[in-house]
Amino acid sequence: MATQEQARDFALRLPEAAPGSHHGRADLRVRNKIFATLPPDGSLVLKTTPGNLDALLAAGGGAFRKVWGERWVGVDVSRLELEELEDLIVDAWRLAAPKSLVRTFDHERGG
Repeated sequence: MATQEQARDFALRLPEAAPGSHHGRADLRVRNKIFATLPPDGSLVLKTTPGNLDALLAAGGGAFRKVWGERWVGVDVSRLELEELEDLIVDAWRLAAPKSLVRTFDHERGG
């Protein structure tokens, strides 16, 4: 199972990702746009879309919860395998990153 520290370390390896802070809570940003927050309870809050949020809540087996409206999902990282969590982090990063940076990232990954 994954940990918040593993999630943070992975996220910071994404292009132009950087640590930050918002209202006293640690977060992760790309070009100063937040794509994840790191609550003190060891969970993770990720940027998402309303459609993805609905799908995660329906299939998540209790690993996901709605936070901050329809655009953020709380993740109990201890209920996920690291690979699944990494996919969610990349999705969140993509939503915050400029399109040109996402295109470069996809090109470098062969996608």
